[in-house]
Amino acid sequence: MIKIDKNSELDPKCLNGKQNSFAITNRGELIPCCWLDTGVNRGDLDYMALVLASNINDYDSIDEILLQPEWIEFKENLKKNKGFDICHIVCKKRDTPQHKREMWIDEDGNVKYSKET
Repeated sequence: MIKIDKNSELDPKCLNGKQNSFAITNRGELIPCCWLDTGVNRGDLDYMALVLASNINDYDSIDEILLQPEWIEFKENLKKNKGFDICHIVCKKRDTPQHKREMWIDEDGNVKYSKET
């Protein structure tokens, strides 16, 4: 079991430009990142408040969702180092960079990999 330090300083990728986009669940909910889409989080009342205010069919744009009070509160909490458990695992501020490698399929159907960062 992973020990979660809820007092850790956060460096949220969804706010610092290190993440290219948000995620959309298979239920049509906008979420800050794919790491949050777990059954564990669906039991968290704060997470459920965020996703209930995030159904893409209920809004005209992503920007409109991001202006909802639940999203504003989520972003403000991250700035105060308050986040969901997974935020304290994935976005914990580190002295050494976390490694990342992406994989995608190009327009010709070839699998491509990024360099580790």
